[in-house]
Amino acid sequence: MKNNVTLIVLKKELLDIFRDKKTLIIGILIPIIIFPVIFGVMGRSMDNTTKSVENNLKIAVKDDGNSSLSKFIKSQKNIKVVDSSNIDEDVKNGKIYVGMEIPKDFDKDIQQEKDINVNITYDNVSQQSSEAMNIINSYIDQYSKVVVKTRLDKRNINTSILTPVTIQSKTSAKEKDSQGKMVISLMLPLLLIIYSVSGPIAPATDLGAGEKERGTLEPLLTTQAGRLSLLWGKFLAITIMGAITTAASLTGLFIAMSQKNGIFSGVSVQFPLKAVLLIALVSVLITMVFGALELAISIYARSFKEAQTYLSPLMIVAFIPAYGTYMLDAKSIDPMYFHIPLANASCLIKELVSGIYNAQHMFITFGWIAVYVLASILFARYMFSREDVIFRT
Repeated sequence: MKNNVTLIVLKKELLDIFRDKKTLIIGILIPIIIFPVIFGVMGRSMDNTTKSVENNLKIAVKDDGNSSLSKFIKSQKNIKVVDSSNIDEDVKNGKIYVGMEIPKDFDKDIQQEKDINVNITYDNVSQQSSEAMNIINSYIDQYSKVVVKTRLDKRNINTSILTPVTIQSKTSAKEKDSQGKMVISLMLPLLLIIYSVSGPIAPATDLGAGEKERGTLEPLLTTQAGRLSLLWGKFLAITIMGAITTAASLTGLFIAMSQKNGIFSGVSVQFPLKAVLLIALVSVLITMVFGALELAISIYARSFKEAQTYLSPLMIVAFIPAYGTYMLDAKSIDPMYFHIPLANASCLIKELVSGIYNAQHMFITFGWIAVYVLASILFARYMFSREDVIFRT
């Protein structure tokens, strides 16, 4: 009987949630759209910045001796030499990307095999200037290699003496696959935790404080549904909605990764079914933890607005361990992290993405998450059992 009542409450809450168009837009549609839009715009912006520098590299060259280096630089494709009376000022205001100052006796010093300093001014705050600096550095490096070859040829020395060791690199995984896994191992744990926390907030607020504010909670308590049945019905509805929001956000992420001109252009990755199922299980369990916790807090709140105030700090709580493990290498994670709430989930997802299936780490993580789920449900049950909380207005 209790199971039937819980199922009825669950259906009722899900119907209420999905009747609200704002829930569908905020919880499902926006997460699917937001990542392709953000990463697509970022990718195109970065690509446009790079192309604008490469196609129109504005530099100023101060060279009284008309050296061979300045001739070499000016002969390169897309170099645009701009006259400048004040290189520092012109670099700052963006008139030029890079300014070069070449010593007057440059060619003479080259012939005498002296060490020479070439001063280059660029704006390290500007992405375009930094990109131009890298290009100019590569040109100077090419010129230097020509000079070294000439010097060695004069001495009848083979230039291969400069590279006694040749590296032939071999990766343990396909290049595109490894790049994709690296990107996913950075972003996926962070996104899953954030959405596992934020996804249940809206339905939890509505099914707790929202019902209080609308005056529909008291009539619900007069029905045959016991408080425990109401708790389980609401809890399961919140968990389902949170899981849907998380799945929608991940769908958006993978759509973003498939964009041709996006920030993930050229990145590809494939996961075995085992990894996908384990990652999904971690996500659902974390959603259950915060779903129960947020429902308990929402029931305690007097109003919808008060519930939002109480629930907002939970996002900060989730950010700390999520960002704390952001740059960890999946293959060298300290076992200590698997005993830290949320950090353990993040680290386990990193390992699963990288193809690491450490039984001990999985046992510890799922063990702790089971404790968190039980504790949060007991806390929610405690809140539902208190008259002064249920009728707190």
